[in-house]
Amino acid sequence: MYTNILPILRCPHCAAKFSLTESKKDGEEIVEGKIVCEKGHTFYIHEGILDFQSQEQENFNSWTEYFKEETDVDFDDKFDVHKTDNQRKIERDFIDGIVEEAVKLKAGFLLDVASGRGLLLRELLKNVDANVEIISADLSFQVLWRDRIKFRESNPHIKVNYIACDATNLPIQDHCIDMACTFVGFTNMMNLMENGIRDTARVLKDHAPLINSSVYMDENADGAKKVAGYLLENHMEEARKIYIRNELLAIHKKYFQTVHEKIIYEGIAETVEEDLIPCTGEWFANVVFIAE
Repeated sequence: MYTNILPILRCPHCAAKFSLTESKKDGEEIVEGKIVCEKGHTFYIHEGILDFQSQEQENFNSWTEYFKEETDVDFDDKFDVHKTDNQRKIERDFIDGIVEEAVKLKAGFLLDVASGRGLLLRELLKNVDANVEIISADLSFQVLWRDRIKFRESNPHIKVNYIACDATNLPIQDHCIDMACTFVGFTNMMNLMENGIRDTARVLKDHAPLINSSVYMDENADGAKKVAGYLLENHMEEARKIYIRNELLAIHKKYFQTVHEKIIYEGIAETVEEDLIPCTGEWFANVVFIAE
């Protein structure tokens, strides 16, 4: 963590401002420390990451459980080993579509929501303006810890503020972020997607854009119906909205004045071992939303 973000933080429990009360630095970065809000709520900085002790989702995206079974060496390779060259190209084009919008920001705070394995973050670090200050946020302390090590090894001069927090209750004050982006981060939040979009809209400045990305599917196709059944069984019926175009557009329009969609790719999905969507053998589209 770097002190530059302290003025824009707020307590997720009471919305009060924070003070830094203890710190150990490595150069400019605070690697160990403690912040305390005006009402006494305390959170810790550990190994460079500001940790708000958020609870990970039980059914999806539990990185802590995943890392119990995987070594550091396995971490990135496992997700790519079964992908075809075409799938890798589709993914790269998808990320490039987000980065194309993100590089329009020339200064200020850029929030990467639900950073996960850092696939988007890696490209942001390569391409955004030097005056842009990046905040990487994810529920999982573990995944951010690995991202931080990985990117520091590749470029020790990179400055990123890593925050382990709940994207539905960001520890950031209203209207202070200049741009937010995510690589299917809200999609992976499943039934909490709208809550994440709503809170991201809260922290953005007036007319500051959200660059979101999602996957469209045909809700009447067999695969999509099976997904809907699975979500219903897991008491997550609301999560059907993550792949239905009209639902996605409606959610964005609730919180933003203008919403533009940019189709990055559409075609028939190949087998995807790690993902719930898109469904093998059925039509899907990768879309980037620019919402302001």
